Amino acid sequence: MSRVSEASSFHAINHAVGKSKSRLEDLQIKGSNLKKVQKPSDDPIGNVELLGIRSQNVDAKQYLRNVSYAKAQLTFTENAIEELTDLTSKAKEIAIGQSSSLFDVDIRKSVAKEVGQLRNQAISIANRRLGNKYIFGGFKNLNKPFNKDGSYNGDNNQTKLEVNKDFFVPVNFSGEYVFLEKENSKFDNSGPLDDSPFREVKPNEQSDTNIPFEFKQSRELASSESSSQNGMARRSFFDELETLENALITNNHEIIQDLLPTLDDSMDRLIEIRTKIGSVINSIDNSENAIEKTKLLNAEYSSNIEDVDVAELFTDLSRQQNVLKATYKASSQMMGKSLMDFIR
Repeated sequence: MSRVSEASSFHAINHAVGKSKSRLEDLQIKGSNLKKVQKPSDDPIGNVELLGIRSQNVDAKQYLRNVSYAKAQLTFTENAIEELTDLTSKAKEIAIGQSSSLFDVDIRKSVAKEVGQLRNQAISIANRRLGNKYIFGGFKNLNKPFNKDGSYNGDNNQTKLEVNKDFFVPVNFSGEYVFLEKENSKFDNSGPLDDSPFREVKPNEQSDTNIPFEFKQSRELASSESSSQNGMARRSFFDELETLENALITNNHEIIQDLLPTLDDSMDRLIEIRTKIGSVINSIDNSENAIEKTKLLNAEYSSNIEDVDVAELFTDLSRQQNVLKATYKASSQMMGKSLMDFIR
């Protein structure tokens, strides 16, 4: 028959009481913050998923800040383009009205002053700033992009922001893209029979069949380079207004008539830019809605992982309190016995 010492009973009772108190303390901590994952060891897999969700939420906050900045920048740019569109419409209206030979010199000189004011207003729009940055300067947004003569000092670069995971949108349009006409297509002087073996070679013309390939290639590159250097400079919207103003001053209605298609091209270019801005803003809104939906799904998923069931928690808490009371009562009865009680 084995004998149980008092020390062994004391250690067993102490272990049982400590275990019950530890369980009760854990339940009380969970009841204070209603979180069932207090430390990584409580749910290692769930803890990894929670860290991933928190990382996504941090990224989402930065994406939403980028969305706010991008929408403000694009909205401000769209307002400037809208004013420029109204200004172009006004200039076109003046050009249509003054394109005939019915008006005299004095009337056209008075209208020329109005066109000059339109040009000054257009330069003011081109040098508009949001905060301390010029919106039409490209990357050189701390320097004034246009001079008084309408020459462009910025670059053709475009700033892009990430408004969602791996989704970048442009937030600015350079002054070269907005105010200068599009690149003219290269003039093609080739004929339909140039590549044909039946093309007639003139007496003073050397056939390309006897020219080495390297020489032909270098000749083509040289010709394209010289054509780009000798090509006409791209006209700007300010040049069009200046041409209209000078034509009114000199009473030349033919130049005004020739200027009408150019103003139509400028109007089409501005409409195209406003359409692009609208499409970018729509894509930003879609990204913002996607981020908000993702945040809601993440909140629901993280709640399923770390939030406790309140009814189950307080049921376990009441049961553990009763267990601890029973442990105390049983311990007091066992520790209250003396050696004489065991001898009897």
